[in-house]
Amino acid sequence: MRVKIGDLYLNVVVEGSGPPLLLVHGFPFDHTMWHEQLSALVGHFQMIAPDLRGFGDSDAPASFYSMDLYADDLAHLLDVLGQEKVVLAGLSMGGYIALAFQRRYPERLAGLVLADTQATADTETARAGRYAAIRTVQAEGVEAVVSGLLPKLFAPANFAAKRILREWVRAMMMRQSPAGVMGALKAMAERPDSTPGLAVVSCPTLVIVGEEDLLTPPAKAAALVAAIPGARLAVIPEAGHLTPLEAPEAFNRLLLENLDTGYAAREDIALGDV
Repeated sequence: MRVKIGDLYLNVVVEGSGPPLLLVHGFPFDHTMWHEQLSALVGHFQMIAPDLRGFGDSDAPASFYSMDLYADDLAHLLDVLGQEKVVLAGLSMGGYIALAFQRRYPERLAGLVLADTQATADTETARAGRYAAIRTVQAEGVEAVVSGLLPKLFAPANFAAKRILREWVRAMMMRQSPAGVMGALKAMAERPDSTPGLAVVSCPTLVIVGEEDLLTPPAKAAALVAAIPGARLAVIPEAGHLTPLEAPEAFNRLLLENLDTGYAAREDIALGDV
């Protein structure tokens, strides 16, 4: 359904019943990247999967975007849906947004799942790369950025072997609007360092990362866990940056086991466990 947030319409899928689980997609994706979770977990949670502003079937204004703005959109969406408190799971850029949401609305979080993401701001080199990508989209369209990013999203063996999944992800990326892609690139380039706020995160937090994540490798996930009180780490073998898609069974099992039992006080998960 499409939900009006101020002067913006957001597309959102709401399915199932149970504890609310808000799924926040990465860049440059939309809510369909969670299709393996929506289909498998709908009997356990109320699944809330929006398209962020600029992506999927949500409006894509050619205006200012930021992590705080995305977080505010999500808070307004929850208001409309009548949800006071949720577990928020974010992948990659969705993790940046989750940390912004935690900073702005900590009382609305029953838990955090940070997947294949990091707390630090862009380096100067990475920031310059984002702005170069914006210029590329302006000159050549979204396809040029997609072609360069796609191989980095997968574990190398999965990129070679999982052709159908690779092409499905490519098609999802290709259908995103230039305005949304450029807005998100600038928002990521200008995002603040979230590290100083990690010590005050008070909700249960699970950090998931693919063992072969080329963009936010396990060391980034370990830094998050070291800084967030009581956080747990799960490293999924033979997966890259897209753990919900490359290893959906392992990812879903982590959500089921941890969100059902309360994961703040348990030990980190060994590689063999997933």
